[in-house]
Amino acid sequence: MKLSAEQLRSQVLEQDFSFQSTRELSHYSGILGQPRVTKALDFGLSINQPGYNIYIAGEAGASRFRYALDYLQPLVGQQQTPPDWLYVNNFDNPYTPRIIKMPPGQGAQLHRDIDKLIDALIDSFPATFDNPSYQQKKSAIQNRFDQIYDDALADVQNIASQQHIAMFSEETSVTFTPIIDGKVIDEAQFASLSQQQLADFRQRVNQLEELLNEALLELPQWQRDFNDQQRQLREATIEQALKPILQPLRLSYQGNTSISLFLAQIAKHLPRVIEENFSDLSKTEAITSSKQRKLLESYYTPNLLTSAIKDGAPIVLESNPSYQNLFGRVSYGSEDSGGAYQQITPGALHKANGGYLILDIEKILLGDGTWPALKRMLRDGCIHLEPAPGDIQLSGVTPLHPEPVPLQVKVILIGSRNIYYELDQLDRDFNNLFRVLVDFDDYIDSTPQSLTQFAELLHARSSEANIAELTVAAVARLAEHAHRLAEHQQRLSARIDAILEVALEADFERISGGQESIDGQHIQQAIAARTYRNARLRDQLLKQILDGTVVISSEGSTAGQINGLSLLQVGEMVFGCPTRITASVNPGHRGVIDIEREAELGQSVHSKGVMILTGYLSSFYAQKFPLAISAHIAMEQSYGYIDGDSASLAELCALLSALVNQPLRQDLAITGSTNQRGEIQAVGGVNEKIECFFDICAARGLTGSQGVILPASNKDNLMLEQRVVDAVAQGQFAIYTVSSVNEALALLIKKDPGKLNQRGNFPKGTFNDRVVKQLQYFASITRSISAGETKV
Repeated sequence: MKLSAEQLRSQVLEQDFSFQSTRELSHYSGILGQPRVTKALDFGLSINQPGYNIYIAGEAGASRFRYALDYLQPLVGQQQTPPDWLYVNNFDNPYTPRIIKMPPGQGAQLHRDIDKLIDALIDSFPATFDNPSYQQKKSAIQNRFDQIYDDALADVQNIASQQHIAMFSEETSVTFTPIIDGKVIDEAQFASLSQQQLADFRQRVNQLEELLNEALLELPQWQRDFNDQQRQLREATIEQALKPILQPLRLSYQGNTSISLFLAQIAKHLPRVIEENFSDLSKTEAITSSKQRKLLESYYTPNLLTSAIKDGAPIVLESNPSYQNLFGRVSYGSEDSGGAYQQITPGALHKANGGYLILDIEKILLGDGTWPALKRMLRDGCIHLEPAPGDIQLSGVTPLHPEPVPLQVKVILIGSRNIYYELDQLDRDFNNLFRVLVDFDDYIDSTPQSLTQFAELLHARSSEANIAELTVAAVARLAEHAHRLAEHQQRLSARIDAILEVALEADFERISGGQESIDGQHIQQAIAARTYRNARLRDQLLKQILDGTVVISSEGSTAGQINGLSLLQVGEMVFGCPTRITASVNPGHRGVIDIEREAELGQSVHSKGVMILTGYLSSFYAQKFPLAISAHIAMEQSYGYIDGDSASLAELCALLSALVNQPLRQDLAITGSTNQRGEIQAVGGVNEKIECFFDICAARGLTGSQGVILPASNKDNLMLEQRVVDAVAQGQFAIYTVSSVNEALALLIKKDPGKLNQRGNFPKGTFNDRVVKQLQYFASITRSISAGETKV
């Protein structure tokens, strides 16, 4: 069937809209043309049961992240605000910090209250120890100790004086010196003493030292008693000073068991810290107030892990879901470090706790250990702060093992359908954790309502992107572009991001032209500019065809040769590529040989398409005799991998042509997949395939006989560029659709190839009759050869 120009693209008319500019429209905030998605999201977000996390599948560029965020925003404000979570010091074991749950906002208040406590402590200590009452009591204890010590020395000193010996006490040492004539002698006089005098002096000194030792025998006990009395005084003073500081804090949180326990532990821990660092220190031992604050904060300031910024459930979109970004960072401290718990950094899972976490599944799967850890925490219902896989454990460093945080979150994974199906099949935990599939359609039905919503969505997105408003002509051109992206005359592409990119680039064209609004011509200029930027390889291929480097015929007729059409994608650019397909045939038993497969260039789907040809030959021609053929099919000048079965129709036609030496038209190119029954099946990329062959013919000169053959089932996929439509309208180029191999052959050989009659035979002399006779001839040859070999 030859198509008319009107059948080659769907036109969106300005009259289809009831506005002149998008500034007249309201903003469309829903999910455009996706009722299945809306229902699935409603279900997934409403059900509050374990395992009902969500997987959003669909084509990249369909604004899935944006739609998820937009859909969640109105809902989260109606939901309960999650509690604050804090890590506090575990005074019994600093490397296992305790987790505390508090009502929303109270975590920050506790943090402020502890800051005030620290301020009060710095103001109170060591100033409390300068109090006259404390100093008086301290002096009294010191005086009692000094008196006991002095009395012990005085007793020995009296005995020494009676023996004419002077005793001198200097700090911790005691010395003895003789007294002669009532005077203490000097060193010169001591040196002039006789041997007898010296011996007598030493004997008396020894006796005095023994007495002194006996007198001071209980000195260590006196010292211990003194220290105990001093410590008890300090403790009593600290306790008395702490009561008015801690009591208001205790009263503020007396209804919270966890905080009351935390404050009780602070009250128990504080005296030792104050006594060791803030008590009656000498000036050389004193520490500055900044160091005091740092020390107290390291022990007592809570680590506010999460706290709600606003009312309602949190929404967290983690664009880089690495292990540490997702689950938090576990820091390491030395054995004597205080405040190790304050080095814990929360991850996205902590921040989303009580709300929603949106993640890109592909990025998660790339992370080392991230996916198993996420599943484990969702399954266990708590967040474990653990070192990331591969982290090196430094020697002499103790890792933290904080208490796990209870987890209640709805995780929304966004990814491709392929990943979803693979996880569903290979990961047994996946189905138990992500039971809700939200499957975005790649297309939107093009109706008056969806076109209006399409315009409203463009208005909303263009306003957010801070670009100019669009005229009705611009909206119509973008709608046609959406049809082109969808490859369908009755559907719009769901790739809203790709469509908005064109609008953004059209705004640049508008600014360059000095216009106020984006018009239809700006859309066309943006599309043309984008194509030009990305089309270097396409244009290079066209140039090679035109200069003869790549051989493609566009006129005449040749047997065993046909123009096939393939599709190439390089980056964002998708373009058609004409390919010469050739076939050679001879008697044999090897069947149809795919040269691409033999050269390990043909992929599985392409090879399947070639193998189907043998099935077609057997079912359509070789019902009354064995199929005895050896055929070789190749795509000439093809040096890369080939996949897909869209060339199977062209390969079959080339094979049949070579079999009976029937020339095929070279001014036609053909694309389509065939099955064993000879029915032609739809293929992808028909617009790009048609346009590439048209460009070759146009460059060489359109003759009016040139054209492209494609499956009839692809008719609705046509959204050809205007240059092709105009050429068809002027009779310079033709587009044909076929439903069977026979219809394709009729166009390629310019006559009816023949149909089976009631007796199961083709009319004599027709193309198909010649094919049958040639196959019979091949069968007879092979039988003769086989019989001869057996006889020998």
